[in-house]
Parts: sequence; structure tokens; C-alpha cells
Amino acid sequence: MARNTETAYKTISGKRTGRRSSKILVPEAEVAMDTLKKSIASEFGIDFNSEYKGNLSAKQCGKVGGEMVRRIIEQMKQEITQSPGRFRQ
Repeated sequence: MARNTETAYKTISGKRTGRRSSKILVPEAEVAMDTLKKSIASEFGIDFNSEYKGNLSAKQCGKVGGEMVRRIIEQMKQEITQSPGRFRQ
């Protein structure tokens, strides 16, 4: 099954609607990202283990996603400070 990698928006009376799709650029990272997501969700007491997530609020999902971003940024900061030459061209 092919995944939609384009972002499609339709404008209806000034509001954007449509489906956003993101793609993990490194396929091996998909499992790591899923593990991180489930780990953070369990820390917050949110059940992310089931396939159906319709019973979760946007606030709960956003909380998990925001924490994922914070942790990834913190990890990258640490990697950059430990080996700055690796990230310069």
C-alpha cells in the first residue's frame, strides 16, 4: 500500500481542511519513534498500545507529540555539544 507523502489542502471559506501526511525519512527509525511514543504515553498514563486511538483527545495526543519533539531536540543538542565537528560541513 502506497503512502500519501504530499500535503493536500482545500480552502473552504478561508479555512484549511484536508489531510496532512508525514513520512519518516529513515525507515529504520519508525520502530524507534513508535517505541518513544509509547514510552512517553505510558509516562503520562495514556494508552497508546491499541490500534484505535479515537478515544484519545487532541490534548492527550499533542502532549505526547510535544514531549517527543522536546526529547529529540534535547538529544540532538547533547550530540552536537559532544561532537560539534560531526555536524559541520
